[in-house]
Amino acid sequence: MKKTVLPVLLSILLAGNLFAGGFLTGTQNARAMGMGHAFVGLANDASAIYFNPAGLANLKGTNVLFGTTFIMPTMDFTGPTPLTTTTSSVEKTFTPINLYGTYSMDNGLSFGIGVFNPYGLGSEWADDWIGKALAIETELRTFYINPTVAYKVSDNLSVGVGFDYIISNIIMSRRITSVPGVPVPTNIKMDLEGDGKAAYTFNFGVLFQATKDLSVGLAYRHSAEIEFDGEVKFSDLSVGIPQIDPILAGAFKTSKGAAKITMPYDLRVGLSYNAMTNLIVNADFQYVGWESYKELKATFDNPTYDMASPKNWKNSMGIKVGGEYTMNAFAFRAGYVFDGNPIPTKYMDPSLPGADRHEFTLGLGYQITSSIRVDAAYQFISFENEVKDSALPFNGKYVNSTNLFGFNLGFAL
Repeated sequence: MKKTVLPVLLSILLAGNLFAGGFLTGTQNARAMGMGHAFVGLANDASAIYFNPAGLANLKGTNVLFGTTFIMPTMDFTGPTPLTTTTSSVEKTFTPINLYGTYSMDNGLSFGIGVFNPYGLGSEWADDWIGKALAIETELRTFYINPTVAYKVSDNLSVGVGFDYIISNIIMSRRITSVPGVPVPTNIKMDLEGDGKAAYTFNFGVLFQATKDLSVGLAYRHSAEIEFDGEVKFSDLSVGIPQIDPILAGAFKTSKGAAKITMPYDLRVGLSYNAMTNLIVNADFQYVGWESYKELKATFDNPTYDMASPKNWKNSMGIKVGGEYTMNAFAFRAGYVFDGNPIPTKYMDPSLPGADRHEFTLGLGYQITSSIRVDAAYQFISFENEVKDSALPFNGKYVNSTNLFGFNLGFAL
């Protein structure tokens, strides 16, 4: 029984309705969010630490920027075929943060540090929903701490590089509804919590002022391998049969396990153009190396339970466009995002649905004083995807809608 049951313990370790092209959040600044997150070619505030570190070299003095995004996803699942039951996910709000501080010197050197959540989010379904054997609750959290240095090589060219220290953790729960050798259905609750070991990576960027009105940027953040150590616990082990209950209690004991995942590399190229007085238009192309997520490996205290589950995600691309129009102390913004889906259909289930996404953003900024600015943004994401692969155990239709509200407060000292 143990050989059959325990290998599933981490099999959906990093599953979850994890948003925007895999589990990349991208919500790192309300100003950029209002412009469809197209910011690599502009990068003219402290969030350049995330978007393009070369932009720090064009700042003056001390700059502080901090905020959060309220992300409210909903998912409806209809299926599995041939059934037509529709289930809605539990309403949850996620609040990834961003915090940046920079200091620029007169000799062209600039320094900064940022803390943000580039990957994460999760999903939760009712405890008794039709897909409870696949996933009930999943949440992944990552914190990147990103010291950065930039240098203004010339009036037209700046470069920047950063070091990333990564902290992460995960929670997950599901139900085990059948056990080989047990003649009746089970409803065993499995809860897993895991902490990621310290991980590291790097990022760099280049910003070039091609003409008076046109700037071009390139930014790259390298992949990072994260190792998770976790503990899984079981409850609701009784099926009411005296001969069976002791067997289940012996098989489903608290166990320690470990798994690895590689966060993808992220390459972006951006343009920023002063189209007319008070109007900036930006465009970014993004390429994310999701092929790094080829399989999920898990190891246990007892090597008999070790496992490997294929994922075989594919690289994806995104296109982001947006603009900002300033009028006195106000800034009005709008943007559009295309996010490519990295998840092959054969690996899709209610815990991690996916589809190509078309997203729309609006933003508003207000310069309170010459040194204080507040920004707000709204983003709407909606997609649906229907899986009809007869080889899959859980086909059905997924319909997602997500509302995001971003807020930032900035100081230039």
